[in-house]
Amino acid sequence: MIAHAILGPGARDNHLRLLGSSALIIHASDEVTYTDDVDLFIVLGGDGTIHRFLPELVLSQKPVLITPCGSGNDLARALGICSVADATTLARDFVHGNAAIRQIDLGIITDCTGKQTPFCCTAGVGLDAAAARFANSMPSWLRAHGGYLIAAMNGVFTNRKIELTVTPGNGSEAETIEQTACLFTIANTRSFGGGLPIAPDARLDDGQFDCILADAMTTAKLARASLSLLRGAHLDLAEIHLMHLASVHVQTNPPADVYADGEFVCVTPCAVRISPRALPVLCLQSASSN
Repeated sequence: MIAHAILGPGARDNHLRLLGSSALIIHASDEVTYTDDVDLFIVLGGDGTIHRFLPELVLSQKPVLITPCGSGNDLARALGICSVADATTLARDFVHGNAAIRQIDLGIITDCTGKQTPFCCTAGVGLDAAAARFANSMPSWLRAHGGYLIAAMNGVFTNRKIELTVTPGNGSEAETIEQTACLFTIANTRSFGGGLPIAPDARLDDGQFDCILADAMTTAKLARASLSLLRGAHLDLAEIHLMHLASVHVQTNPPADVYADGEFVCVTPCAVRISPRALPVLCLQSASSN
């Protein structure tokens, strides 16, 4: 069987050698090369690498194996893939016809020009986006070793607030929200920023986002909320609100940066919708409920 490996910045030769022990014939490059004889795509990287190649991967509809060697790895985590060794096990299962293939949802962001950008993990404005922007300014080794947590703490103490309008899409019973906030995150996966459990009950194939809205707070309250986030207990706070939405329109005054999967996408206003079961991925059986 033939696999095409997409190499992110963290990919190493020994990762390819280990994956090659599965008996896959692997062709590698830093871009998507699709031919009819490719049976599997392997992405060696983190959420940012996956994000950059999502349009091509969705178009191909070939199964995708995520091999976590980036700084965040939140999609791999949601699929139960915690190491290159886990990915190699799945590669062997795929060769033998025993791999679990799961169709997962993606998000689609449409900016004010009509440009559409898919994402796999989370999208957001406010503290979420500020932390991603700050983390992207760090060396890659620091991002992979607590950098996102440092970036989040920087955002806490900067504590910029946004004037936010959230309008649920058609079919939702939720009402439009207009308020001052510090964060609005649209989550497809349970975690962002390298394992921070922003949406503990999110599922990758339920056809909806878990949307988290954080009220504007004092810096002291925001710091306490951030500590609750580390424990996954932030949804118990009165200042944190959870909505389940399949589509939403986001507007801020003034316009604010929108980041998804740790990457800059556009500025507000924008529309975000779920694309159900859009991408076939390999996953460990134990992660089928994530």
